Amino acid sequence: MFKISEFSKISQVSVKTLRYYDQLNLLKPAHTDPYSGYRYYTADQLFQLHRILAYKELGFSLEQIRRMIDEQIPLEQIRGMFRIKQHEIQSIVDKEQVKLVRIQERLDAIEHEGKQGGTHDVVLKEVEPQLVVSYRQRTCFRQIPEMFRQLDDYLGNAGRTSLSQTILWHGSEESDEDMDIEAARLLADKMPSRPPFAVQRLPGIPLMATLIHHCRTTSRCTASTELALWIERNGYGMIENEPRREICIPHEQTGDPEAYVAEVQIAVERA
Repeated sequence: MFKISEFSKISQVSVKTLRYYDQLNLLKPAHTDPYSGYRYYTADQLFQLHRILAYKELGFSLEQIRRMIDEQIPLEQIRGMFRIKQHEIQSIVDKEQVKLVRIQERLDAIEHEGKQGGTHDVVLKEVEPQLVVSYRQRTCFRQIPEMFRQLDDYLGNAGRTSLSQTILWHGSEESDEDMDIEAARLLADKMPSRPPFAVQRLPGIPLMATLIHHCRTTSRCTASTELALWIERNGYGMIENEPRREICIPHEQTGDPEAYVAEVQIAVERA
């Protein structure tokens, strides 16, 4: 047996906490000396202590834990509860990671505020009509990789090769989580449509303001601000009802599957 001080060192649980668990009948010592009152514990009691600490991690109160121990919940059920908690925490971590990315994007945008000119060259050019197969959905921009995965699965099942990747930004009326986004792949020749995948010909644009930059499909496009400044300062205006286009080419050097060299395209006309 181990004295309470020794048991505390082994378990890394304070003596005060062990005494409190004793008072609550949550973890009674294996033996208490009737004369000195010293508490003694066995090594097997570490397993029970581990369960108590595990239940605390899951958010249960000590009274709830005492009842659960009395009920002798099977080990597999405990594992299941931990898996659920693990998924909940992972979901929170993922959401907070997205917030960190957004904060960095905002900081980058603020850093570039007020700078004259830009770091990219804007080119005006004519864009020919393009045959594409697309998947349009109201969602958030972070779902773009998943949209292309579904689109590429459809092309693969049809025996077609995935060509140039294009994102069409139709806009958003209500919120960032309800954006009208269309993921498209260039087609070499026509193929039948099958909802929700549509084969269509994107119209040719006589005058397209374009800018090439590095980006990630899961992040906001900060280069659009630079392009918008150029359009405004050079006497142009956007053509109404024409979505902003973004042609993406994987950027293999970064090792990031969501990193791209992208050409932002905005249909314009003389203001």
